[in-house]
Amino acid sequence: MNEAALMIVLRLIHVIAGVFWAGTAFLIAWFLIPTHRATGQAGLTFVSELMVRRKLRVYLAAAMGFTILSGLAMYVRMMMLTHGTWAHTTSAKVLGFGAICAIIGGGVGTSISGRTGAKMVALGQQIQATGQPETDAHRAQIDGYLSTMQGAMRIAAGLILIAIATMASARYL
Repeated sequence: MNEAALMIVLRLIHVIAGVFWAGTAFLIAWFLIPTHRATGQAGLTFVSELMVRRKLRVYLAAAMGFTILSGLAMYVRMMMLTHGTWAHTTSAKVLGFGAICAIIGGGVGTSISGRTGAKMVALGQQIQATGQPETDAHRAQIDGYLSTMQGAMRIAAGLILIAIATMASARYL
């Protein structure tokens, strides 16, 4: 594959996966989690269906991985093609800063939200197994999990937004 074709493929992977990753992160942080909090048990059932059975969390992790890896591949490729001189340009530094923000955002979203989501799913399964409605103690525990998850997802989404801004503007700097 020639150089131009390789960069086009990497850029397409980066942009398509990045759009899915960013859009999903914003949707979860500002709409899905607040809706879940407002709807109680019905929200828990919905989120469990979406994240576990429909595997949104798997697709989200894959999109994050493809975005980060393709971005890093393009960055390294540009450094190799220019024997390192490109890395000293303002554009490269801005892109590097954006990449760091995206990687940290991905880490926050994956580690904190992933662990918290797993705890919440386990609690939901435990509640469903009893056949009884959730108790006030369950609601308080779920609300705590949702607060943690929402905070982590808003941090992750904010960092992804910074990454998007740097990717969009670096070329012009």
